Amino acid sequence: MNWRLALTLLLLLGAIASGWSVWRMAHPADEQVLTTRPDYVLRDFEITALDRQGRESFTLRGPMLQRDPADRAMRLDTPRFLVPDRLGRYWDVRAQRGFVPADGSQLELRGEVVADSPPDAPPPTRITTDWLALDLERNRANSTAAVTVTRPGLTMRGIGLEADFNRQQVSLLSQVRTHYVPHD
Repeated sequence: MNWRLALTLLLLLGAIASGWSVWRMAHPADEQVLTTRPDYVLRDFEITALDRQGRESFTLRGPMLQRDPADRAMRLDTPRFLVPDRLGRYWDVRAQRGFVPADGSQLELRGEVVADSPPDAPPPTRITTDWLALDLERNRANSTAAVTVTRPGLTMRGIGLEADFNRQQVSLLSQVRTHYVPHD
């Protein structure tokens, strides 16, 4: 084989490889890289939302809220919701993460979710779970995960939950186990 032919083939392969490399860099395979940056971020924020009658629907506090421009959903880091009941007393609901879909129909809380009843609404009640959905228009919550509800002298565990914050009513849905310790 002629050395000129070998050199020409080698240079041709190098040109093809460098052209392909430039094209790949200009057209990334994963287009999601371009849409993952949030279009806005709130840090150390407090938002108070009002209902149609102008009354407080909820107050949300947290260190960070980000909105994804692609699906218009919001992601929350360690959110804290203060949800008033019909008498204006506040349920305190916290989690590691939160998610609000674009339509805002329901909020999802994930990771060490804790909901405490208003301190001045006996009996004091605490709900703990790994997943909770909040419907803030109706002041309700539900879950399909394992849930623990504690009150003084009473611990209930089960799968699934329905809660009505206005009525201070909490119902476990299945596999309910109760431990009662009477007061002296």
